[in-house]
Amino acid sequence: MSDQLVVAGASVATTAFLERMRELGDSRPITVVEGDPDAPYDRPPLSKSFLLGGDIEDIAVDWTGLGANRVNGWATGTWPAGKVLSIRNDKGGERELEYGQLVIATGATPVRLAIEPADTLTLRSAEDARRLRARASAGQRVTIIGAGAIGVELASSLTMRGSHVVLLDRAPGPLERLLSGHLAADVTQWLTTAGVDCRWGAGIGAIQRLRTGWRVELADGTRLDSDVLLSAVGARPSVGWLAGTTLLTDGLLLADERGRVTNAGGVVPDHFAIGDAVSRRYPDGTTERSESWAAARLHGARLAEELCGALSEPGPRPYFWTEVAGRKVQVVGSLRPGMSLQVEFENPERGSVLYRASDGVAEAWIGVNAQPRIARLLMGA
Repeated sequence: MSDQLVVAGASVATTAFLERMRELGDSRPITVVEGDPDAPYDRPPLSKSFLLGGDIEDIAVDWTGLGANRVNGWATGTWPAGKVLSIRNDKGGERELEYGQLVIATGATPVRLAIEPADTLTLRSAEDARRLRARASAGQRVTIIGAGAIGVELASSLTMRGSHVVLLDRAPGPLERLLSGHLAADVTQWLTTAGVDCRWGAGIGAIQRLRTGWRVELADGTRLDSDVLLSAVGARPSVGWLAGTTLLTDGLLLADERGRVTNAGGVVPDHFAIGDAVSRRYPDGTTERSESWAAARLHGARLAEELCGALSEPGPRPYFWTEVAGRKVQVVGSLRPGMSLQVEFENPERGSVLYRASDGVAEAWIGVNAQPRIARLLMGA
């Protein structure tokens, strides 16, 4: 049996893990299994600068000096008891890789509606962004289903590229989950002013492939024809390849705060999980999953500290950011529906504002073009 440390997936959490391992002086060989030929790279720019015309070099992550041995292929299964990982390459060839410890960092995969045709575009990889960039040229009509962070960013970027975008969501407003209903009117105004046709509370009755495009029929009978159809309704953990193993609990990959995979029997020795693929299980029994870039990096760094026996400082407040029609929106803390918003700082000339959200129990902050103020909050966390 091998004693090598293997990471499945070249995600942002993986990069943070590798960096922190080396910072702590751990020089053991680390093997990373990844099938994306462009990896490693940063994913947040895919719906923003990269979509607008960037090159892969602009978002590439440099692993030089991190001592990572790359194995090209996709993890397709594992035998935890025997510590064997199954891998398939892009030509269909399969092999097995023995490990002493396994870190699962396979990220997330786009969710699809049951009525979506198989060739509906989604965005998860650099290749997805290239495909979208090639099809959604200036002047074309684009329908985007889903007004979460990815959908809103795509609508903003494609409108900037000259596409005519309709953005749909069954929720009453945009960024509903991320902003918990706050600033919905503001975000809608920004998008509308930029040229996006926003349709909220829009149930979808049918999706039809036309000879030269797409037709989306809404529940109220409205028909929307477009040249390109893009689904951005959400993402789910990429853990299907673990089906049938002891690593999943009711379909979820659970890990404790130390990054150790857990199941009904407790901690699974020598198996760890970080990033978007994992749901955190806390001592009180609750679980939580985050798709935040900042959270993924924290997962990776904390696991490195766990494996190296290093002390971890208290983690920072939850943080995420997105871009909406040329504005940077940042959130520090955990927003809740029903929190009251109070303006703490405003500079109308720069379109900058910082809101404090509170419900008497918890507090959070929303910054719009307020990067210096948000930076102070993060440094003081």
